[in-house]
Amino acid sequence: MAICQIVTKVISGENSLATLQTYRNERVLIVCDKFLNDNGTIELVTNNLDSSNTVTVFDGTVPDPTLGVIAKGVEAAITLQPTILIGFGGGAAIDTAKGVVYFSVSGKAVIKKPSFIAIPTTSGTGSEMTAFAVFTDDQEKRKIALIDDLMYADIAILDPHLTLTVPPAITANTGFDVITHAIESYVSVSASNFTDGVSCKSFEIALQALPKCYHYGANIKARKEMLTASNLAGTAFNLSGLGMAHSLAHQLGGMLHVPHGLACAIFLRASIAYNSQDVAVEAKYADLAYKIGIAPRTMLPSVAVQALCAVLSALMDDMSMPKRVSDLPKAVSRSEYEAMIPQMAENALQDRCLPENRRPLTYNAAVELLKNAY
Repeated sequence: MAICQIVTKVISGENSLATLQTYRNERVLIVCDKFLNDNGTIELVTNNLDSSNTVTVFDGTVPDPTLGVIAKGVEAAITLQPTILIGFGGGAAIDTAKGVVYFSVSGKAVIKKPSFIAIPTTSGTGSEMTAFAVFTDDQEKRKIALIDDLMYADIAILDPHLTLTVPPAITANTGFDVITHAIESYVSVSASNFTDGVSCKSFEIALQALPKCYHYGANIKARKEMLTASNLAGTAFNLSGLGMAHSLAHQLGGMLHVPHGLACAIFLRASIAYNSQDVAVEAKYADLAYKIGIAPRTMLPSVAVQALCAVLSALMDDMSMPKRVSDLPKAVSRSEYEAMIPQMAENALQDRCLPENRRPLTYNAAVELLKNAY
């Protein structure tokens, strides 16, 4: 049985923020980070809101949003009782907004569910399309994935102008998050005809647009395409799930605060190699390589998968991305890192993304993969 549910209305293209001008006499809570608030970027949203609206900004979002930060956001929601909640920023801001909605409305609801609008400023998480969010338990140093229909955005606004000033390194990291979403959703346990086309198209668009966004950040056409690729990949993995690259990447984020997309990039090729030891999974990776023109269909599946990994490696090189934990700007020593591995391996096996991985991941295999990533 396959279930295909797409909840969120998508409004995309240049000047799509003008959609906000239709709202009148609403109580609006905007969830963002302090940087977007202090540098004036928030005015791109507030200037499109009519003066009849009551607008409050919660700018406490942090990278790898913690449960403590979300609790403060819930306090802001209780005070305002918003009729509209806007998540504005990267994946962390949108996930924080989701957390505020979820913990305010579920269980003993403290607010009536507001209309939820997600406005991404990076092309990466696809969070605006999913009922999925990741939070950090700062006590246990691990990430917690939560899935609930309450966290679907009612509307996603994709305005490429918001992504024009994203720095090259963040463009690269968030772009590899898109690519990992596309690939993992294509080979997941719950992949279907409904998701395969979306996964494949998002990967195809990202491979073409991401290098342009990295090298020519003001290219509005490329920025628009990457927002589309991110949105499509989010749609795909929301329906089909992800896999072990994400499960392992969450551990680098939780323990070492490695940017999520970069952590995914570090583990993506290793996860492809591990999963391809199952010939059926190898064939699915190869099928993706065939469909987007990385390899001809006359090429053996094993060679096509090698070509796929070579393209990913070359793309990382082109964007000067670290490929190993030891290459990170703030790398820990090998001894410090290896002391973390047992806990990271245990946490990876409990990660919400792992059940959709088509080849089982054992504790010993997780330890080996984590060791090899150094």
